[in-house]
Amino acid sequence: MELLMLFLRVMLTVALLGLISVLFKLCDALALKPRRLRSILQKQSISGPTPSFLLGNIPDMVKKQPTVSKPPQEDEDKGMIHNCPPLIFPHLVQWSKEYGPKFVFSLGNIPFLYLNEPEVLKEFSKYTPLNIGKPYYVKAMFDPLVGTGIAHANGTAWAHQRKLIAPEFFMDKVKGMTKLMVESAATTVVKPWHSLIEIEGGVADVIIDNKKKIHD
Repeated sequence: MELLMLFLRVMLTVALLGLISVLFKLCDALALKPRRLRSILQKQSISGPTPSFLLGNIPDMVKKQPTVSKPPQEDEDKGMIHNCPPLIFPHLVQWSKEYGPKFVFSLGNIPFLYLNEPEVLKEFSKYTPLNIGKPYYVKAMFDPLVGTGIAHANGTAWAHQRKLIAPEFFMDKVKGMTKLMVESAATTVVKPWHSLIEIEGGVADVIIDNKKKIHD
């Protein structure tokens, strides 16, 4: 009987330690690690909107989204709107006004660094070590669907695939595809215009922006 009680106590202790370990890991992943990352960025004078627990800045983004109004009438008359960021990402536009061209925000427990400084991005693009690649959550989400092609590969797998593909984009290879590009453009764009002209009796008004929307 005493051995049984001792065994139960040991098992209960192990289960309790396991539960504490799981809770600690969850707390670290959901709260402590994001806070550490934000602290590192704040030491470099990169601030941002304060995130809420678990949801991050998603509630702020949702609040700002309904404030997006319809495009101005003058833009509607032109048929195309080129200033898309205020319509699609109003939260980023507002935060960039408040915190400058670089700031950090969170989607859930994942912090994102927003950069809108061309010179910084140019320097960053030159730094291409193999340990900087696609985010792990993107790979976990899309790998079952698209596999590990060059669009989602990392590290040595990415370097190997890029080495295989790069020769196909040398200038002589691209020049060889010029005829194919012209034929494709003629098929998808020019031929429909010819058909429209024939239907209209030899003369037709072609609104480029509307046609472009169709082919995009």
